[in-house]
Amino acid sequence: MFSNNSQVQLAVLQERFKAHEQIIDKVDTAIQTLSETNQNICRMLAVHDERITVQAKVDEDICKKVEDIETKIEGLSKFRWQVGGVLAVVAVVIGVINSLLPTLLTTLQQPPAVERIK
Repeated sequence: MFSNNSQVQLAVLQERFKAHEQIIDKVDTAIQTLSETNQNICRMLAVHDERITVQAKVDEDICKKVEDIETKIEGLSKFRWQVGGVLAVVAVVIGVINSLLPTLLTTLQQPPAVERIK
């Protein structure tokens, strides 16, 4: 039925088919590995995205606290300058009073006068 040449060709085709089956199995294994790797990468990206979101929230909270601290420090600085201004005004007023007080006291006192009674 089959000639010797046909049997050889059939044997060659069977060997090639087996080789192609092995290649296809390797490609299937590679595709499965790539699929698993893709899923793992997707999970890792989701975890990293969550971490980035949490870190952004933490950074936002830290910035808000720093701004609050800056506001308090500005208030304290403003208060310090106000106290310094009040002390300066008080010092000037005390200086003016000290310089005017002796003249006011001496002008209020009248020198003793001697009068003769007739």
